Amino acid sequence: MANVRSQAPGGRRAAAGRTTAGPAGDADALPVSVPDPADAPDDLIRLSCRISADGSAAVSIRGELDLATADRTVRFVNEVIDRHDGTVSADLSGLTFCDACGLGALIRIAAHAERAGRALELKKPSRAVTRLMRITGVDERLLVPALAGRPT
Repeated sequence: MANVRSQAPGGRRAAAGRTTAGPAGDADALPVSVPDPADAPDDLIRLSCRISADGSAAVSIRGELDLATADRTVRFVNEVIDRHDGTVSADLSGLTFCDACGLGALIRIAAHAERAGRALELKKPSRAVTRLMRITGVDERLLVPALAGRPT
C-alpha cells in the first residue's frame, strides 16, 4: 500500500497509513494495513479491522457516520473487501449516530461487496440504525435475515 497523504477538513494534513496487527495475544489475527486513526477529522469516526487466519475480516465502525465521515468509511471498508477473500463483517454496535449520508455509505459498501463477490454482514446495529434502515426500506438488503423486518 502506498503511503498517501490527504487533506483533512479544516486544512490540516492527515497522517499516512500504517500496518497493525490484531489484538495482543490473538494468534489467529494477521497484520492488516489500515489508515492511521489520526486520519479521522476530529475523531468523529473510528475504524479498525482484524483479519482471522481463515481470511474473514471483522471491521469495527464506531462513532458518527454522516456527511463528514461517510467517504472515509467507504474507502476503509472497501479496501478491506478488496484485500481479503473471506467474509467481511462490520460491527455497528459502536455507531452513535447515522444519518442519510451514513446510510448511503453502508449501501455503497454493500454494493461494492456484491460486485466483488464477497459476503458482507452488518452486525449489531443499534435500534435507531435498524429503524432508519426499515423506514427507508434497505433493511432487507443490508441486514442478516434475522434482523431485517424485526419490530423496532
